[in-house]
Amino acid sequence: MSVENASPFSIMSVTFTNKAAAEMRGRIEELMMGSASGMWNGTFHGICHRILRAHYLDAKLPEDFQIIDTDDQQRLLKRLIKAQNLDDKQWPARQAAWWINGKKDEGYDLNISIATKIR
Repeated sequence: MSVENASPFSIMSVTFTNKAAAEMRGRIEELMMGSASGMWNGTFHGICHRILRAHYLDAKLPEDFQIIDTDDQQRLLKRLIKAQNLDDKQWPARQAAWWINGKKDEGYDLNISIATKIR
């Protein structure tokens, strides 16, 4: 910032872990002698989440979209499999997640009933 005379708000710092992001934020705040809130500093996932929140319409997402972790995904799929009266031995949650991810990779529109497609 001092060498290039750059505004701290024109810099994005991205890392892999929350711990490293917090350390970067602390160092930036020391350099600025103030808060780094509002700056683009965080993990790859955190920065991407912030971008999606700001541009959810462009991403064709609902405003209240949620990002869930793997454990939440497994629990949700187990509930959905049970609610659709599917055989959880034939469609274990992990396999259903693999199938869904494959369809997303193919560009498949997942707004249709998945249960209808897998029966």
